[in-house]
Amino acid sequence: MVILFRNLLVFCLTLQLFEESSLFSKERTNDPFAHLAAIVKPSVVTISSVNRGGGPWGVGTGFVVDAEGVIATNFHVIGEHREFTVELADGTLCKPTEILAIDRSRDLALFRIDQSGLPTLTLGDSSKIEPGQAVLSVGNPLGYDLSVSQGVVAAIRELEFGDGRPMVQVAIPIEAGSSGSPVVDRNGEVLAMLTIKSGGAMGFGVPANALRSLMEEIRPIPIKRWLTVGMLDDDEWVLPLGGNWRQRAGIIKASGMGDGFGGRMICLAQQPNISPPFDLEVEVRLEDESGAAGLVFGSDGEQKHYGFYPTNGSLRLTCFNGPKVFDWNIIETIPSPDYLPGTWNRLKIRFDQGGQIRCSINEQEVIEAVDFTLKKGWVGLCKFREPAAEFRNFRISARLSSGSITPEIRELAYELSQTLVLEKSISPSEVQDLTKLDSSVYQALIDRAVEMEQASERLRQSAEKVRIARIIKELTDLLTSEKTESEEILLRSALLVSLMDNPDFQLKQYLDRVDRMATRIAQKIPKQISKRETLDILIDELFVQLGYHGSTLDFHHRSNSYLNEVIDDREGLPITLTLLLLELGKRIDLPITGLATPGHFLALYREPGQKLKDSVIIDAFSGRTISREYANTLTHSELSDKDFMPASETEIINRILRNLLRSADWDRDSSASLRYLDALVSINPNDRYHRTLRAMTHYGLGSFVEALIDINYLIDQDPQDPANAPLIEIKRRLMQSHERIR
Repeated sequence: MVILFRNLLVFCLTLQLFEESSLFSKERTNDPFAHLAAIVKPSVVTISSVNRGGGPWGVGTGFVVDAEGVIATNFHVIGEHREFTVELADGTLCKPTEILAIDRSRDLALFRIDQSGLPTLTLGDSSKIEPGQAVLSVGNPLGYDLSVSQGVVAAIRELEFGDGRPMVQVAIPIEAGSSGSPVVDRNGEVLAMLTIKSGGAMGFGVPANALRSLMEEIRPIPIKRWLTVGMLDDDEWVLPLGGNWRQRAGIIKASGMGDGFGGRMICLAQQPNISPPFDLEVEVRLEDESGAAGLVFGSDGEQKHYGFYPTNGSLRLTCFNGPKVFDWNIIETIPSPDYLPGTWNRLKIRFDQGGQIRCSINEQEVIEAVDFTLKKGWVGLCKFREPAAEFRNFRISARLSSGSITPEIRELAYELSQTLVLEKSISPSEVQDLTKLDSSVYQALIDRAVEMEQASERLRQSAEKVRIARIIKELTDLLTSEKTESEEILLRSALLVSLMDNPDFQLKQYLDRVDRMATRIAQKIPKQISKRETLDILIDELFVQLGYHGSTLDFHHRSNSYLNEVIDDREGLPITLTLLLLELGKRIDLPITGLATPGHFLALYREPGQKLKDSVIIDAFSGRTISREYANTLTHSELSDKDFMPASETEIINRILRNLLRSADWDRDSSASLRYLDALVSINPNDRYHRTLRAMTHYGLGSFVEALIDINYLIDQDPQDPANAPLIEIKRRLMQSHERIR
């Protein structure tokens, strides 16, 4: 009886719990916000973008506003001319196909993806929003996909009084990843798009009516034209088999899979039908030795070509006669001790008349072949399989020298590093001799290895100091020597500044690129038009057709001061974009000068004898002409006629170096700071400010000898200057420390 009663009690309790659970489930099912969230989620997407260097930038949110793949989000979520990907609510990965409209001032963007038939959200009338109104948002806060938040509208207000751009203030948790999230009412209509976090569970959204207005201003830009950062120059390369080819600071990176069998992808130089004899060379580094990447020659511009490349630790020469693996003919595969896995290797092909092919790795010939049918074709780069590969210093010539290092220089380098020279391996007899010693011999050899590693690192650092010193000397000579009109002083100087931090690019390549840009623009200038009309064509070609623009999201990134990267990415600072404008203007005979105006570098178009009031001010950062009043606004000052005097080449280079110095200080990169200070002091030896800053930087790093050199120079330059007191005190301390050490 007791057992029967106990079982009956358990049954009743279970029944009660089941009924309560059913009621709870029913209540959740009837929850209007849960139902609303289920309706909204399928229209919400996740957007992942990359930064200036191609690394992850962040994750944001967007939502579908048109079933034919139109997505709305914040402008800062997709990034300016950056790559980004889109993931639908069901996990489908999509690619953007075109940018439809941008409103930077309201932080809005519309773009289309390669999908159709998508569930959409309807835009509501944001003019009817009332404070206290309940709202819901779906986004990706802190990377948590499609999280739902409830809240209320707090107010409608202008962030800057009188700016005429009201924002919707909402009481909703806003974290990184929430940007671009739709804020919907109980009917599921979008009232706003989240964009700004103000602190705690409070933030601001752009009203839906602003987004509706943008949808009426569609001006499609193909995604290929939009993506400028890292894209290869069409005037230099052609990609017949697709794949992801990117360029940065002189290094070309190939990743992903191409359209050819096995993921084959090729990148051909825009020089068709190159006939022998010629030499072809590149340095290549594989992400993983299971990959393969190298040189292409004798290409028909499509599927047929020769390839010489490392693969799985060996070197291979292959003839590709078509798209299928059966069309491939592996001529030879050979292992080589001269190939260095995991680092840069120099591949070289010498193709002579008569079809003789000689392939080398790091100056050592490994494969020789003959093809009497091979006459001419395209040349370039290739990659196979999934692992990525990097290329640098691609060169083609009738004959390339075996090396630029003379015997005298090589001997000097060996003398400087003679304590590092060792045999490749220890002989068996030496091993036996060492085994007769006690066990400490092992530790002694390890200690010696550590010494060698440290010595090797010191030698690398010395080599880098020599490289930087040579660049600074060339830069100083260029800016301080006698100048002629024909010299490319400003352009070459700016590229030399870039070369200090970007050792992998070829300076001449960028001189040639600017010449080609100018030639292409000149071909679009009709005859019999005025120089003022020519200026308008130049501005349109550079900033509209070619897409050069100011960096609004990565303003302080050092890449904006490297002219080679500005040319590659079509993005920069006011001064670097102006510099490019000046160089192009000079090549098409336009009188454009740079203006070293405070805070924002500008350009001035002024014809000989023209009054200043009739000249044209150009803001290269926004890519347009501006009024003098607006120039005052940009520079936060009342500009005088003196501010419109042309800036010299030295002034412009000094300003670029100071920008880099400021960025290095923010990054706490002392070694970079010293490079820029060395250049500034070398160009301007009497610059007390930067010489003092260099002395203090050396002092902070413990480089006391270098610090004393600058301190003595400053004191000797003006011994009676009261400002020398701190320097004299530092010198006294350094001398005392030196005496104690002795």
